[in-house]
Amino acid sequence: MNISTKQIIASIAIGIVIAITSSSLYMVNTGDYYRATFPFLDDIIRFTKEMPHSLPMKDDIGSIFSYGYKSSYNYLVYSYAMLIRTFTNNFNLFLYSFILKLIYIYILTILFSKINKINNTFLKFILFLTCLLPMISSSNLAFFGSFYQEQVLLIFMPILIISTFSNQKSSILLAFVSVLIISTSKSQFFYLPVLIAFYYLIFNRELLTLKISLMTLSFIIAITCIATTNSTVEYNKYHSEYFGVYEYEKINGIELPKWVDNDCVGIDSSGNRFDIEKGVTQTNIGENCFNKHTDASFKRSISEFIKHPSIIFMLPFDSGVKSQLTENYFHVYKEMDLIINNKGFYYNITLIKDLLFKESRFPVLLISLTLSLLFRKHWMSGLVFIASTIGCSQFYMAFFGEGYRDMSKHLFGMNFSFDVVLFTSIAYLLGRLYCRLIVEQNSSKKRVM
Repeated sequence: MNISTKQIIASIAIGIVIAITSSSLYMVNTGDYYRATFPFLDDIIRFTKEMPHSLPMKDDIGSIFSYGYKSSYNYLVYSYAMLIRTFTNNFNLFLYSFILKLIYIYILTILFSKINKINNTFLKFILFLTCLLPMISSSNLAFFGSFYQEQVLLIFMPILIISTFSNQKSSILLAFVSVLIISTSKSQFFYLPVLIAFYYLIFNRELLTLKISLMTLSFIIAITCIATTNSTVEYNKYHSEYFGVYEYEKINGIELPKWVDNDCVGIDSSGNRFDIEKGVTQTNIGENCFNKHTDASFKRSISEFIKHPSIIFMLPFDSGVKSQLTENYFHVYKEMDLIINNKGFYYNITLIKDLLFKESRFPVLLISLTLSLLFRKHWMSGLVFIASTIGCSQFYMAFFGEGYRDMSKHLFGMNFSFDVVLFTSIAYLLGRLYCRLIVEQNSSKKRVM
């Protein structure tokens, strides 16, 4: 993969340092861990800041086919659990996150080496550390200390981009595997094969029939996973309508459809009322609204977007959306932080990113997408297109999928895509700057001679 022995050693060393110094970063279990871990672990304590490092596995392990929530992530974490079970009966979350962080840094090293062609080993090492900063914020690293499906995006999105540097069948297969794993990890990512098919059509048409066939296959499998999943979808549909598009229309003075139950607009499935300042406020409604509207559907949400296309353009500037734009992730209530032990160096990177980019991530991604299409003959454009299209689309998928409910965390896909655009763009620009300085320096020497 065109990476030297020195780079491999440096990558491992950096990975070990980052893994150890970020070992206290975990994510709060909001109740979603059970979907991934129930065959081999008892339900992990929810909403606690004291995440146990060592989790005893069940004596009676369930089958890999027992998952109701069909997800590639579930199968991957299950396979890992069965592997370590041959050595120990404890699932060590520190070891799990340690391994993932090493893989993550190694993959980013490969991606950097593909983009930045500087030959000076020491300078390349310094530039890599500079580019790495947005990628190692607590908002990213904490996901490795969790059982959230977003882990898949952290690992396989950079692999997907790496695969585009070659049209060998092995690289095409690598792209297929990456897309398949991401698109089947979580319903929020199901459409990724369509985006990559567009990438191939616009930027890379070699062996196009094979590529489109593989993307079609992965899309069919992703749709099948959604269709056979028997949990969470009903809640998503309700939130998409009553905690999403109807609440947006209410906030922005758009007339609601006549059939809408006004008393339930802005009420989530637990009876919490949406609040821009606090995230939500408690009510005594309970699950009454959710139970009254079990017929909620994504179709009605889509119809509102079609009737009021201005929503598509104005949504990024909505006050309710802006209240969710942070990488310091929270769960429903703004006071309920999701990242455990969020402090120190990695937390400061998260704060700086929010300070610099809090409300500009989506506009920058949209500009990046536009530029990648305008300059599509440039070899970097395809990479930027992949990251920016995933980022822009994830913004809308987060809102369409569950409205304002837990939107902060659901925007992780957009936020990480933005980080990838930063990482690849800075790696390229610093490489170009260095090359230009070398050329100018050599020209000056020739003139002197």
